[in-house]
Amino acid sequence: MSEQKQNNSALVRSALRDRILRCDMRPGERIVIADVSSEFGVSLGAVREALSGLEGEGLVLALAKRGFQVLGVSVNELYDLTRARIEVESACLRLSIAEGDVEWESLLVAARYKLEATPRRSGGFADELSQDWSEAHARFHAALVAGCRNKTLLAIRQSLFDRAERYRRLSVPVDRKLRDVDAEHRALADAALLRDTDKASILMQEHLTRTAQVVGQAALPDQQERGTA
Repeated sequence: MSEQKQNNSALVRSALRDRILRCDMRPGERIVIADVSSEFGVSLGAVREALSGLEGEGLVLALAKRGFQVLGVSVNELYDLTRARIEVESACLRLSIAEGDVEWESLLVAARYKLEATPRRSGGFADELSQDWSEAHARFHAALVAGCRNKTLLAIRQSLFDRAERYRRLSVPVDRKLRDVDAEHRALADAALLRDTDKASILMQEHLTRTAQVVGQAALPDQQERGTA
């Protein structure tokens, strides 16, 4: 593949990934390769390469002789994803607490402050997650595990975190009266800074499980996979 095609593919992949994670492209939405090619002014091959990469990330689904679509969502997939995230996030968090230094502590304190100072809702839309908050939230969770030196574990963790973003977006309209997300984040940061590994791990498990329960019980009540062909 030429360098230009690689650059074009990377650009398209990044743009589509952002749209999928923000739910601007909804679960089950068909992706017309020609339309994407026209929008970005790149070749069909570059778009296919980008979509193949997103398929490897678990964000799109290749359809036999029918192109691609955004991967559907389902309670079963959410619960499987959550179980995997609990294992990986907890492992990274334990290593981070054990290996983190004063720079890690400073990073975590700054990320917590930024998250708390950022409105969670978007403008006047009570059911829309703020993009600024989403970015601050991602930086906070990355800061929690930034002391971990195992790059392989961190890469797996990031992939799972990204896949869970769509479910976080789906949970916003139904979690306002069911949980205090700010308090959950404060407790996580406090436990990590106190080097209380066991408590931090338990809080992380509860934090991730609560999101899955909220979405599973309210946003996807029919227990059926959505957006599949």
